[in-house]
Formats: sequence, C-alpha cells, structure tokens
Amino acid sequence: MATAAPLSLEEMLQTISAGLKQQVNKPNIFGYTPHAKQVLFHHADTKGRLYIGGNRSGKSYASVAEDVWWLTNTHPYIETPEAPIRGRVVTVDFVYGLEQIIIPLFKILTPKRFLKNGSWDESYSKQYRTLTLTNGSTCEFMSYEQDTEKFAGTSRHFVHYDEEPPLHVFNECNARLVDTNGRWWISMTPVEGLTWTFEKVYEVGKANPKRIHITEADMLDNPHITPEAAEDYLSGLDDDERKAREHGTYVQLGGLVYKQFSIERHVVPIQIPPKNWLWYVSLDHGFNNPTGVLWHAVSPENTIITFAEYYERERTLDENAAAIKAKNKAFGKEPDFYVADPAIAQRSAHSGTSIQTEYAMRGLPFALGSNNVETGVAKVQSYLRNIPGTDTPRRVITENCEAFIIEMRKLRWKTYTGKKMQFDNNPQEKIHKKDDHLCDSDRYFHTFLPDLAPAPPPPVGLAEAPVEAHGGHRPVYGGIDEVLKAMGTTDKSTGEFDWKITYGTDLSGLEYE
Repeated sequence: MATAAPLSLEEMLQTISAGLKQQVNKPNIFGYTPHAKQVLFHHADTKGRLYIGGNRSGKSYASVAEDVWWLTNTHPYIETPEAPIRGRVVTVDFVYGLEQIIIPLFKILTPKRFLKNGSWDESYSKQYRTLTLTNGSTCEFMSYEQDTEKFAGTSRHFVHYDEEPPLHVFNECNARLVDTNGRWWISMTPVEGLTWTFEKVYEVGKANPKRIHITEADMLDNPHITPEAAEDYLSGLDDDERKAREHGTYVQLGGLVYKQFSIERHVVPIQIPPKNWLWYVSLDHGFNNPTGVLWHAVSPENTIITFAEYYERERTLDENAAAIKAKNKAFGKEPDFYVADPAIAQRSAHSGTSIQTEYAMRGLPFALGSNNVETGVAKVQSYLRNIPGTDTPRRVITENCEAFIIEMRKLRWKTYTGKKMQFDNNPQEKIHKKDDHLCDSDRYFHTFLPDLAPAPPPPVGLAEAPVEAHGGHRPVYGGIDEVLKAMGTTDKSTGEFDWKITYGTDLSGLEYE
C-alpha cells in the first residue's frame, strides 16, 4: 500500500482551519475563522508566545480569541486548565487600548451562554474592570500606566499583553503565573525599535521555539486588508517605520522623530483659520521648564493647521491662563476643545488642588490627553503625510510658530551608549527629553483626533459586526459650568452624559450643584 505524501505547509494550515470551523457544536466562539498566521499562534502550546505583526495583521483579535477560549475552557487546539480560570489582560492605556480595542473584541467573541443572563453589562464591572463568567472564570483588565504594586495579587492562569509591556510590568505579572504553571502571550507591533522584548523574548524564542513560540505576520496576511488600503496607510513612512508597521520587523530606530517634517512642505504663511472649523488649545504646563501652548484648527475634511503658540519659562499659572485667554480674545473665538498633559490632574501636596482644577477655575477647562508616547508620535506622523492621491500634506504649521517649528526639526530619539542600556530602559523614555515641550503639547492634541490607519476589518466569519467609531472628536464643552462634563464621558447610544468621574480627575475647588 502506497504511503500518502506528506502535507505541505499550506495544506496543513487549511486542514487546521477547517477543523476549527467544525467546532460549531462545542460551546465555542461561534463564527471565528482565523487566517493562517492566527492559526499558527493558536496552535502553539508553549509557556510563552509572541505574536509580532504589522498593523491590522489580526494580532489583537487572535489574542482576545485566545483569552476567551481559556476563560470558557473551549480551546480547540490545546488543553487548558479546567474552569474556573483566572486571567489578566494588560493594555497600553484604559481609554484607547482597553475601551476602544480590547473590550469591543471581548463583547464580540464571548458567547452569551457564559454571560450572566446573557448580558455583558451584568458580567463586566466597569468599576473594577473585571469580567466574571457563569462558569466562575474571571478576567481582570489593567494598564501599563498603573503603578507596579497594582500588578501584584493572586495567581493567574494566563496573562495577555496587548502591545509591548514595560519590563517591570512583564516581570511582575509573570510572577503571578508561577503557582499555576500559567501561560503568557504578547501581541505587538515593534514600533519602538530594539527594545527589551527583542533580546529577552524574540531572540530567546528563535533560539528555543519550545520555550517561546514566535508568530510573525505581515499586514497583508490579513485577507481583509487590500494592497491599496495598506499602501495608503504606509506611504510617506520612512523605511524603518514601514518595516515595523507593514511586516512587524524589529528595526534599530534612531535619529529624528519626525523625519517627514520639512519647512518646504509643512510651513505656511501666517493665517487665521475659519471660525467654523473645530479649534483646539493644547497645553504642556511647566514652570522651571517652559509652558508650551499651541492653537490648532481642524477642517471638516480633517486637515489641520497649527496657527499660534505660547512658549514661556517661569510663568505662574495665573500668567499662563491670562495669556491664553488674551490670545483667544484676539482671535475672536473661544476654542471648542482644551486638552493637556494628564499629569495636571495630580493634586498638589501644598494646595490640595490640581493644576487642572486651577485652570478650570480660571475658565480654561482642560481635558486630559494621553501620554502614551508611541500612540501620540504615530498619530503626529500620520497627519504629516499627504492626503491620499495628492501632494498636499494633511497638516501644516504657520511660520509664526517659530519655537514649535524648531522643536519639530530637532526632536530626536534617545540614544544609548550600548545595546544593554537600551534594553534595560523603558521604551516610553526613548525620546530625548530636551526642548520637547511644544511637541508634547502637540501629541496631547493628536490623541483627540481620528486614527488615520485603515479601519479594522469586520470579524472573519461573523455575519454582522458592530460599527465602532474609530477615533473621532470628543463632545464640545465650553465654560466652567461644564468642566465636570469635560472629565467624564458621553454614552453615544443615548446621547446622555455618564456622570461617573473618570480615573485621575480632581474635583477639589469646584463649585457645582
């Protein structure tokens, strides 16, 4: 009897994928059909896994699917512990990473039979950021922004890191896996260059794949991303960043942060934008360091002009507030949005109030931007690129913003004298912190803008996928009587304001009914 020819890799992947489709009679994630690279990730039965891929390569989707399989004890490929399972998912931040990416995916992929009364709202605690299923399994959601001691606690069966974690967070969370012989996986795009994950995860996995499995995916491994959409997103990137965002390739980053910026393309004559555009004021507060303030306007077509600056050292908060209000008056328009460094929400040990509160009491209701450097820099870079199909940049700066233009031309990545020093440093400290205050202010502003990357595709195999807003402008709020609303959120389904105060806000010193 003739021996059957061995299966090719493509045939093997097709067989595995077909096997997954046949799981519909199990209490599983209905309708999820992973693409080939996702299948390889799910099939790996190792202590650790790294899913390193380009943007939109399906890494977050596959990782959340893995989370749900573990929590529901329905994994089609590998044996997992019996329920109840204790899991942990750690994201870049709560506002974007958790609420806009991870939680929507959990809502899609978690079968209703495992939710209390089939309801997500009854199963997920917003206060404690914890999901509890009917089989007793729990999953807590955390952020790299939290203090190290927050990552202690009871043992866990798995930890999922969405995007690259700081090394101290990784070590603290993985300590929770010792008692259970638990597993961990990281899903990330290596836009930070050769960080600690290259040496301690990627190279270890390449040398010992039975210890750490490496899944490498291109953007176009996702069958729902067209070459045209990918090119629209990738065009204008320098070679290193393109390698990271298209192919998920580690590269040694260095030199200028905003290589795309040029005087010839991005600097225009002094002008005041139309008053029917959305106007923003962004703030990086300082005293010994300069206070950097920028005025921006966003057109209905989502183009940007930055048209004024304030850059002063050793000025009191009163002086800064007066200067901002004077410029607003001279322009003849109250800005629609105020956004600032989230550090201004911290209470002063001396006064008991925060800088955010002090500005609000002077009629400047600053909302808090994100201080995630990776996300902010990526957004600024995306808006420096041309409008698709044109030679016109999406963002310009008027020539009177002299200090800001100098910073944009000079801002550099932090460099280290040796490879080990780079690995040992938190990747979020990589920008050289000198003459960067207006660039910081600009990053906070960009966190309020829509993401210009291709919209995430609908889940593979699902008949319907919810339409999620991917970025977008925040609700308009005006005077001091509305400052509380600036610190909360709006329920987009009802249009009603959720009066639950978000973390990190300070209401001391405010008068309200």
